[in-house]
Amino acid sequence: MVIEPCDKIDIARILIERIDGVVMQARVSTLVLANAVLERWAADAPEKGEGQCQIQIVFEDGFQYRSRIGLKRSQKRISLAKLLRQQLLAMTSPQPYRRKKKDGGSITIEAPYFALPLTADAMLARYDI
Repeated sequence: MVIEPCDKIDIARILIERIDGVVMQARVSTLVLANAVLERWAADAPEKGEGQCQIQIVFEDGFQYRSRIGLKRSQKRISLAKLLRQQLLAMTSPQPYRRKKKDGGSITIEAPYFALPLTADAMLARYDI
């Protein structure tokens, strides 16, 4: 008997909102479209510092994942899926997850501000991120 792997639960919608004083909101249905919105907004980020966005991903089973990300004007390519995986990794490590940037600086990936009902590995296995 062959056991088929379970299909991952798809994203129903992604809500993105600027929370840095700029009034912008977007509602998209895929990570690719969310990346395009975030890349466009990064171009409008402050010269110094970064813009802040709140992300809410609603999956087809009703589970919601909320997080915040920073946008820097210098960002050309944004991968929301990669950022989410980094956040999940940060939740499983005892120290804040830091990623070194090519310019010598580093960014801190914030973990979502709620307890997950599943482990990070289980989330990645179950949800299409």
